[in-house]
Amino acid sequence: MKTNTAPHLMKECIAEALLLLLRERPLESISVLDVVHKAGVNRSTYYRHFESKRDVIRYYYKSSLDECLSSLREDIALEQYFQAIFSHFLKHKQELLLLDSMSLSDLLLDEMNSRFSPTEKDPVRMLYFHYHIGGVFNSFRYWLKGGMTIAPEVLAKQCVKILPDDFSPFLQKFPAIRDPERESVRS
Repeated sequence: MKTNTAPHLMKECIAEALLLLLRERPLESISVLDVVHKAGVNRSTYYRHFESKRDVIRYYYKSSLDECLSSLREDIALEQYFQAIFSHFLKHKQELLLLDSMSLSDLLLDEMNSRFSPTEKDPVRMLYFHYHIGGVFNSFRYWLKGGMTIAPEVLAKQCVKILPDDFSPFLQKFPAIRDPERESVRS
């Protein structure tokens, strides 16, 4: 069971305040002072946790992904994996559409890349993961651009149809990646 620590609660409060302010005006016209007043915290608390307003949005995406992924089993079928993620994000429809309308969805891609990319240095594997993360992200963006009207079950089914057979939802296992250059050297 995850416990809410004071820093976690402060970050949540700041993120919620910024999201509320974004409903009224664009990010560029919101000051840090506006955010801290809305959140009921002081500037030092804000700067203790965040360097910028974009960091607050990154935190929102990170928290949302954490919440969603923590509830999934590793042995979950791929279609159920995507359905659970899309269903989770559908609960945050208003906020996600708002952030997308302000061109802030790229911060979700940043979070996905930092979370799901392997730590190894093999450029072929890195390309593989970034390629597929980009595909998943763009499927999500497609859904956002359509107002999130496609049912999560339908969207998950479509995503699974276009993924490679060796795709792993948690990206923990490295599938066998064909490297034509290495194969030609062996021939």
